[in-house]
Amino acid sequence: MKNNEANIFVFAACIIIGVLISMNISISAKSSYTYLSSEQYQDAYTYKTRLQNEISALRNQYYEYEEKLNKYQQYDQDGEAVKDEINSEIAENNMILGRVAVEGEGVVIALNDADSSLFTNTFEDQFRLVHNTDIIQVLNDLKNGGAEAISINGLRIVGSSEVYCSGPFLQVNDVKIAAPFTIKAIGNRQVLYDYMMSDENYLKSLMLRKLNVNISKSETVEIPAVNVAEATDFIKKQEK
Repeated sequence: MKNNEANIFVFAACIIIGVLISMNISISAKSSYTYLSSEQYQDAYTYKTRLQNEISALRNQYYEYEEKLNKYQQYDQDGEAVKDEINSEIAENNMILGRVAVEGEGVVIALNDADSSLFTNTFEDQFRLVHNTDIIQVLNDLKNGGAEAISINGLRIVGSSEVYCSGPFLQVNDVKIAAPFTIKAIGNRQVLYDYMMSDENYLKSLMLRKLNVNISKSETVEIPAVNVAEATDFIKKQEK
């Protein structure tokens, strides 16, 4: 009798242990991975790149401000050195705002419509043309890739620049331009080239549409100053 009770106890214990083990296996077997669609992956990749650029820019800005603070603390009482530093900052800000011509290493992108032999007088011909949306996508990719200054057909792209369709032309900074389009960007030329040529970016889709696309690295890229003044008729400093 005692042996039967012991056997029953062992049998019940084995069942309980088995259930606990199976529950543990089923819980641990759940995947922690999340599968993304191609569109979700593209959005995530672009967001990651933008964050990395922002972090890098903020880090550089921190070191720059720290260096300026150290300089201010060491300046003479006459203030001449402070004025020189302020003038230097104004000059740098004018470069960033596009108010002066700049140069540096970077990339040059040539975009043009597809060869005339590819046009078939059908709706598909629309995909053989360069549109304003194509230019905007390329400009956004350049910015995400770290471009510090950009121009298209000699027109500087700044925060207030518009790129929209105007019949057979594109209008940029109140100026109408037509294909072929030459986009110049100043930045790390190897990084920009690799970024623009990656499969995830828009330039590859233009190549698949049989548009004429060429990108090259350059040691010296020259970009002019912006050709229009930014209007400030309505904005004013917010009063606290």
